[in-house]
Amino acid sequence: MLIAQITDFHIGRIIETDTGPIDLFDRLKETVEHLITLNPQPDLVVVSGDISNHGNMEDYERAKNLLDTMQFPYFVMPGNHDSRERLRTLFQADGYLPNDGEFLQYTIEQYPLRLIMLDSLEVGKHHGMICDERLHWLNEKLTQGPERPTLIFMHHPPSKLQLPYQDSMRCFNGEKLAKVISNHDQVFGVACGHTHRDSVANWAKTILFVTPSATFSYGLEMHPADDINPRFEPACVRLFHWSDDTGLISHLSFVGTYPNGLTEGVPAPAAN
Repeated sequence: MLIAQITDFHIGRIIETDTGPIDLFDRLKETVEHLITLNPQPDLVVVSGDISNHGNMEDYERAKNLLDTMQFPYFVMPGNHDSRERLRTLFQADGYLPNDGEFLQYTIEQYPLRLIMLDSLEVGKHHGMICDERLHWLNEKLTQGPERPTLIFMHHPPSKLQLPYQDSMRCFNGEKLAKVISNHDQVFGVACGHTHRDSVANWAKTILFVTPSATFSYGLEMHPADDINPRFEPACVRLFHWSDDTGLISHLSFVGTYPNGLTEGVPAPAAN
């Protein structure tokens, strides 16, 4: 099976550049078209948070109408910019979100690889958290399927990535989460977003995949900084291929072509 992960749309955000504004919704259109034309096509798409930049229902509706043009199922989960209530209101009819409870977390059981969607949203904060209630829920779900190969999705990386700015907004109790996950050998990976950079790390006796944004990037800033500026590197989709023969394989699929290291048709952000 083939899974596509897209993340961090920030619909509703307009980024100013030296030649004019860029609407991130237009960048998402390019990514969705890229997904539609992939060969082979994904069996499903995971949308791992920060769909809207401001949590506005209008922006969620724009995103959903665009995502609905894809010919394969997709599953959403919240990031730190998202509203659980508005996500539940708009996407509830699709049948996979929980009907009640505080957190938007759930499992997808109908594929060869079991998927667990873990809610790391800490309301009003940019960092994430997996409280004891969510840890218990995850441990219970993993205990119920010890023989099922499993991939976990969450928005916030639960480990430092040597990116000081982004590390300051990671999932803060990753040590507790690591203890739970490391006790379950069927977890083949944990996939996140949030940093707008690609990173891969050994963590909790498995592999941590951090996927770049589907609309814009931040630079590779491995030194402390109070803030960092957007970069218009190619938008990105992470693909996970699963089979019994190979196990889990990951690839990055970049959106568009960018000759000579330049973004085709997209200007560089203005310097502050």
